[in-house]
Amino acid sequence: MQTFFISVSCERGQTYTVGREILKAVPGVREVSAISGKWDLLVKLVIEEGFDVGQLVNEKLAAVPGIRRTKTQVAYFVYNPDDVFF
Repeated sequence: MQTFFISVSCERGQTYTVGREILKAVPGVREVSAISGKWDLLVKLVIEEGFDVGQLVNEKLAAVPGIRRTKTQVAYFVYNPDDVFF
């Protein structure tokens, strides 16, 4: 599995509507969080290795009304607190 975090900027007043629509329309979305700052939403996307994330973002996510722009980041490793020993 490959994890991506996608920052989403929404049209004014559309953040909650866009967040709910992303959950319905985009396969692999695990979480959508409203956040503060430059971006409005943070989307956690988990897909199979080798699946084209660009196609998913451009065909499914970009089709959600109310999205102004996105920024996709790859998560290479997940740190688990149970794996840390001091």
